[in-house]
Amino acid sequence: MPEASQDKVTPAEDGSIVITLQGQPHTLSVNHRPLVKFYSGWNPFALHVSLLPLPVLRLRHEKGAEALWFLDPSFNYRSSRFAALSSEEQNSIIDALSPFFKALITSALEALRPTPLPLTEKVRNLGRVLCEDILAAWLERFPPPGRFTPQILPQDGLSFRAESPPLKATAFLQLLSVARGLTSKTSPVVLSPYGGAILRGFPLLRLPDMELTRFADPAANIVLYIGTVKPPGEAETAVIYCPQQDLILMEKDVAPARLIPLRLLSLFIGNPDSIELAPRELTVDFGKAGLAALGAASSLPTSMPSLPGDWPNRQGKA
Repeated sequence: MPEASQDKVTPAEDGSIVITLQGQPHTLSVNHRPLVKFYSGWNPFALHVSLLPLPVLRLRHEKGAEALWFLDPSFNYRSSRFAALSSEEQNSIIDALSPFFKALITSALEALRPTPLPLTEKVRNLGRVLCEDILAAWLERFPPPGRFTPQILPQDGLSFRAESPPLKATAFLQLLSVARGLTSKTSPVVLSPYGGAILRGFPLLRLPDMELTRFADPAANIVLYIGTVKPPGEAETAVIYCPQQDLILMEKDVAPARLIPLRLLSLFIGNPDSIELAPRELTVDFGKAGLAALGAASSLPTSMPSLPGDWPNRQGKA
């Protein structure tokens, strides 16, 4: 349960509950009165004192339900919900994890080859609900991703990176046309919107309302999450999310698409496999893979997306 072997929650001789932290006893209190027992069936199982400005005590019911207590520095009960804390307390907690969230974007969300962060396990041990509450509050500090449909793309196209040529709606439509069902494929592949490369996908997110497969293009230095979003009571909508440019392209504009960054970052925190199982080889070499790879290429668009300007085509002609 504790963060260190000498930390524990135990009853004292007078019946009060004491938290022993680094050898020093602290009486757990509610409304500044010593706590003598937890509700029936509830017991503490984790104590976090170093990660956040406020201590967090996690409790578990004998039937499996979980809860948490925020404590003040004197170990007096403050709240069971992040949203019920004061704005100052919430901001101090968000500030404490802000460097981790920024590093997670760089190392996992936007990285061609994601790598784990040493602090992830400690953050994960706060529990899914609290992690997502803090993450959602941190993301609210920034403008949401730009949302586009092919019909409202800029006339000159859209570029994922300043040094890359803009892609017109036809290139995005090619990817949207193969977005459905990618997560069900063993080895999903798509053509890079910049042409030529066959990108190897990694089915990453499989939820009833959202499915996303991760692709990374080492030549263009971009990461794309391609899949579907299904609003309640509506048909699924194909989506493409590019974190480097903080934009989402959709068949039609649906509000739940704004949750894509939250869902992905939460997955990277809560599920180590989402990083550890990502493929090291980002592209498929059909010259070496031969016909066996063609069976996995059923997601490929049937034609190359058109590129603007004097970019050479696949035959090397201008």
